[in-house]
Amino acid sequence: MLVGAGHAHIEVLRRFGLQTVPGVRLTLVTKGACTPYSGMLPGYVAGHYTGDEIHIPVAPLAGFANCRLVTAEAVGLEPVDRHVHLQDGGTIAGDVISIDTGATTNLSSASQFEPYVIPVKPIDRFAENWAHFAKRIRTNPGLQITVVGAGAAGVELALSIRHRLRRDLSAGGKSIGGRVVLLEKGDQILRGFSDGVRRRLSAILLRHNIEVRTNVGKLGFQAEADAGIQFDLGQFDATFWTTGVCPTDWLKKSGLAVDEDGFIAVNSQLQSISHPGVFAAGDAAGMIASPRPKAGVIAVRQGPILAENLRRAVTGDPLRSFVPQKSWLSLISTGDRYAVASYGNWAAEGRWVWYWKNWIDRRFVRRFMFEASETKRFPVNSE
Repeated sequence: MLVGAGHAHIEVLRRFGLQTVPGVRLTLVTKGACTPYSGMLPGYVAGHYTGDEIHIPVAPLAGFANCRLVTAEAVGLEPVDRHVHLQDGGTIAGDVISIDTGATTNLSSASQFEPYVIPVKPIDRFAENWAHFAKRIRTNPGLQITVVGAGAAGVELALSIRHRLRRDLSAGGKSIGGRVVLLEKGDQILRGFSDGVRRRLSAILLRHNIEVRTNVGKLGFQAEADAGIQFDLGQFDATFWTTGVCPTDWLKKSGLAVDEDGFIAVNSQLQSISHPGVFAAGDAAGMIASPRPKAGVIAVRQGPILAENLRRAVTGDPLRSFVPQKSWLSLISTGDRYAVASYGNWAAEGRWVWYWKNWIDRRFVRRFMFEASETKRFPVNSE
């Protein structure tokens, strides 16, 4: 039983569709009809992609894998009996359970202001929230916006919002106004990236008139009813929160062993260290032997190993280990059709980087697009 339709699980479905396992029945429990691809989210905010283009339909993919699809939200787990409880009161059992439900943005430092904050995770909810917020942009040329967290996600989001403000307002004949402020509690943006990447993106943020404030860990703010959040540095109509993630409450209460952040503790085979019949991947998992930041690229790379180990778990064969890379290519879009590439100490920028990223992202999504009318053929090659 697959719980959640995250990046790792959609690869599991694709691989089980390409090579079935006799006697094995798949069940997918997911709350939505589509799953968004995180890599294309900044482009969606900027207006380069439609909602349909960044979402992968789950039902045709499940059909391709001969997988029973249960459209419901999981709210509880009994790991010993391997029962999953659903929000509607139902229960589903499986011999082997795999969890790829993602994570939620950690709003513990702003819990009292949660109604006024737009978190970036879960991604599906953010995509819905952004669709509503985009309508406000077209009617309000003076929106004041903050983005909290200046990691790669926060920088991309701030630049994408600025581009969307410029694009929609100029298209409507309105003067381009508004304000976008990027807030970081640390002393520098893009912690973990090279100095070269920081210099390039700092210059781009300045060029796009985005204010960057660092060392704001103790910045005071208070909520104003129906008016957003009042920070020490001004009143803002919307605050987007990109810092930190935490597991869903039901996973924390499941009885599974967890890491220091509360995520499901898994070994190098992506198997729960306390309950061997449970696997986990993506943001929901905490890799004990080789901890890594929560990143979509990790979930994508876990997919093939997870699929193989789920096969082996039911056939009794030895499991394979997932060895995460220590560094990976990052392509950070800048709102317009321009991007910065980063790999270790190497960095580059230009329009060509954006088109490279666009090609990679669209190719990834196409791998999972399956026409329901087809019964035997997947439209993209197996690798």
